[in-house]
Amino acid sequence: MSKRILLLTVLLALMPFWAFSQSVGKIVGVVKDKASGEVLPGVNVSLEGTTYGAATDIDGYYVILNVPVGTYEVRASFIGYQEIVYKGVRVSAGVTAEQNFSLEEAAIEGQAVVVTAEKPLVEKHITQSVSLVTSEDLENMPIRGFNNVIATQNSVVVQDDNIYIRGGRDDEVGYYIDGASSVNPLNNTQSLHIIQEAVEEFQVLAGGYTAEFGGANSGIIRTELKTGANDFKASVDFQTDKFANEGEEFLGTYSYRHHNAIATLSGPLAGNKVRFFVAAENQYQGDREVRFSEAFTLPDMIDANPANSGSIDTVRNYTYPAGFTPQREEDLWALQSTLLFDFSPVQFRVSGSYSDRSRQFNSGGRASAPMLNAVNDRTFDDVFTNLLLTGKMTYILSPKSFLEGSVSMFNSTLDREDSYFGNEWQKWYDSTAVSNATGGDVTYKSQWKPREDYLFNGWTFYRNGDPTNAYRIQKQNYISGALNFVTQAGRHHELKVGGDYRRYTLRRFGASASAMDQLSVFNVDKIEDVPVGSWISNARPNNYGYDVYGNESDGDQFKDGIQIADAPKNPVFGSFYLQDKIEYNDLIINAGLRFDYFDPQGERLDVENLVIDQNTNTISQDSWKEVDVFQQVSPRLGFSFPVSERTNFYMQYGKFIQMPELEAMYAGSAEYNYEYVSAGFSFQNPVGFGLEPVRTTSYEIGFRQQISSVAAFDLTGFYRNVKGQVQLEKVFPPGQSAFNVLVNGDFATTKGLELGLTLRRINRIQGQLNYTLSQAEGTGSTRTSSVAAWERGTPRPNVINPLDFSQTHRGSINLDYRYGRNDGGPILQNLGANILFTFNSGHPFTYSQSEVGQSDAYDAGVDYMNDVRARRALEEVGSSMTPWNYQFDLRLDKSFSLTDKLGATVYMRVNNLFNTKNVINVYNATGNAEDDGFYNNTNIPQRNTYLNNYGEDWLTQYEAINIKNGQSYWSQLGLQLYGHPRQIFFGIKLSY
Repeated sequence: MSKRILLLTVLLALMPFWAFSQSVGKIVGVVKDKASGEVLPGVNVSLEGTTYGAATDIDGYYVILNVPVGTYEVRASFIGYQEIVYKGVRVSAGVTAEQNFSLEEAAIEGQAVVVTAEKPLVEKHITQSVSLVTSEDLENMPIRGFNNVIATQNSVVVQDDNIYIRGGRDDEVGYYIDGASSVNPLNNTQSLHIIQEAVEEFQVLAGGYTAEFGGANSGIIRTELKTGANDFKASVDFQTDKFANEGEEFLGTYSYRHHNAIATLSGPLAGNKVRFFVAAENQYQGDREVRFSEAFTLPDMIDANPANSGSIDTVRNYTYPAGFTPQREEDLWALQSTLLFDFSPVQFRVSGSYSDRSRQFNSGGRASAPMLNAVNDRTFDDVFTNLLLTGKMTYILSPKSFLEGSVSMFNSTLDREDSYFGNEWQKWYDSTAVSNATGGDVTYKSQWKPREDYLFNGWTFYRNGDPTNAYRIQKQNYISGALNFVTQAGRHHELKVGGDYRRYTLRRFGASASAMDQLSVFNVDKIEDVPVGSWISNARPNNYGYDVYGNESDGDQFKDGIQIADAPKNPVFGSFYLQDKIEYNDLIINAGLRFDYFDPQGERLDVENLVIDQNTNTISQDSWKEVDVFQQVSPRLGFSFPVSERTNFYMQYGKFIQMPELEAMYAGSAEYNYEYVSAGFSFQNPVGFGLEPVRTTSYEIGFRQQISSVAAFDLTGFYRNVKGQVQLEKVFPPGQSAFNVLVNGDFATTKGLELGLTLRRINRIQGQLNYTLSQAEGTGSTRTSSVAAWERGTPRPNVINPLDFSQTHRGSINLDYRYGRNDGGPILQNLGANILFTFNSGHPFTYSQSEVGQSDAYDAGVDYMNDVRARRALEEVGSSMTPWNYQFDLRLDKSFSLTDKLGATVYMRVNNLFNTKNVINVYNATGNAEDDGFYNNTNIPQRNTYLNNYGEDWLTQYEAINIKNGQSYWSQLGLQLYGHPRQIFFGIKLSY
């Protein structure tokens, strides 16, 4: 892994001619004579250590465009006047920073007066609600991780590890790193790991955004990376929770075998014309779940599986540890780097983000079931590798105009690897290969057949060596280019015009590894020699950009009249925008138009003319039609009304469109043929044929008010209307059986109020309060929410109900108390404490009653929640709420000076300080997380049957695994019942 990091570092350093992009801001202001108040033309205003600068015009006004995000020292100099330097002037992406000067006359040139700038508590140049988290904020916060940090901001709900903004679905959020999209287009989620120490700032744009941004309906999260410093700086940081042995309780909690090692380096090259920044991180988690769990030992587990002939197997002590979840390891390596070439009037910026993440899972037949795999040491890993290279070349045409051309490249791969054979999936079920890999410890029943699973008290448990059956590999990449022109037309108009083009290449292959037994069935040596129809019906491949055997393919391929390969999918996204930012003292307007172009370059099934080729028993090629290209113009309009220096009103209106996640639109021909023909038109994993963009109209109004010299609040009201969200529908082709597809049909509305309170540091304390009151309602929370209506033959939902991820009340309070240098004496100086309090009011659920389904002795208490045919709602959808959640997180730190240039910080970080057992999900039958409504209910015949058949051992087993540890809930629904327990980290950081 270290070789990969080194290789990528060299690669970034050798690419000075890439045009890499970064979001920028600008600095404006007026320079006056302090005594007379008259404006001063011709004053030089510059940013220390850079080539950025400007001269004031006849009105004393200056503007510095294209300033990278960061903190600067701004100097004003004029002959006959005392120079002034304001340090700590922060520039944020897309935001105008204002810094005015009042210069005093001086007969003799002297040393510049240095003043610490204070960020305005009321920012008049922003025309919508924007949440900012700066590098200074991140350094002191008691939490780590992208989701955890973003969850503290207004408008954001993080539930079950998914991010929702203002009532939009989790696939309606856009993610950008240094101005380039970092979204996985298949599921519209953030694909890259963000190193916290590499971040200059996070921005959450929820109330709307300017015309230059698209591809997101509910919000955009922008990550701006740091730029290299003017002098060399370096840091090494290591933190760990490995203070106790695995399963050993300490300070009321456990070690989850976590550590983070982070290193940063930045500085100049060739003077200050070239500056670099690089950050690297290794994040290891022995148990990434970090869940409440109890140890158990089940003695004398006797195998009762009738398929296991011969001697009866007995596991003497089936044990599971407390606190630590096995088979849930995660290992991450990441690198983020920037390289700035400042050769005015031409500037280049190189930026790269790389991450390699390996996530371990238990093998065997059930996902997320480590408690059923306690004797199975075999695991598999999903390995995610992502690379984003972004950049920009800027040519300064004049002090008030510049042209920029940008290029971005993104590459993402997901590959599944078995702990025995890696991604050589054709060996996973090979008995000879397995025996050789384990030194004969694992033997199979036959050449391609593992031994039958254990059956303990009616449950399936997995033997050592049981493999996973599902292999998959996915590859996505894009190349994009953009051209933008920016000019400051006079003092009041900043005009932007530009466009971009992005073309994806998507490949996917998945297959059942157990289908390798077809080699024995047909007595052949290669899967290519198995009859195509038999291979497809057994392996169930879903492939495009690959053939049905897992080989990459760049075009369609046929064999024996059956399509065995689909060309890669190549959707194209394009846009053009025009924007004018009009800035007066008492009025700021952000007005823009955006044109979006979407070409899915896919095919749709012509349901009305569906034809089955009787010779090959596949869908005829004539049944497919090309999907339409989509185009739309969207207006964006924002106003800011600075009533005074302390009061500001703002309004925002905009229309937004976004293509659905592409995995909802694409599948391979083999998958279609299996689902529609071989499986009898069932299509258990439906896709959409010719899905259109989802459309949103957003409104926002608010005001910001400074209430003292150190405090301000902002209050925002918002309303969103969303149409065309994806939902499931059943179609009825003439002469054929009905089947499920995805269509644009769901709609939603969200309304709410947001309150933010900022306290600038005073008497060592600073604080931030965020609170959101909202109501998110719609016809469906996910694209398959309507499946119950279709299965029961009732009309699909056409009235809105609370969405599953709607949290009426949500907020955070962050307080930082810190002694400065030479403050408080030798013991207290440079000592700090940061506490974060987060809360939410829970989310909706629907009380339901279990009916007859396909459950067994293991999952009878939760199957009805996963199978709509097995439940009946007892109330209106979303009428009940899960309990409130509260959590405190704490960081304590103390800094020391080891030498003039070397410093050290020791710290402790505690997540969930009071070890609160927050209920985040419930059983729908009971409304709580402790009782599934089945285990203790003697009125359920099925429960009594299991008890009669398997005795008290079944009841003991059910209680230990499902009731006390929530295993069946986790494996069946993929969710947890409780939040994370207390976790304690100790760390040390060295800074140069």
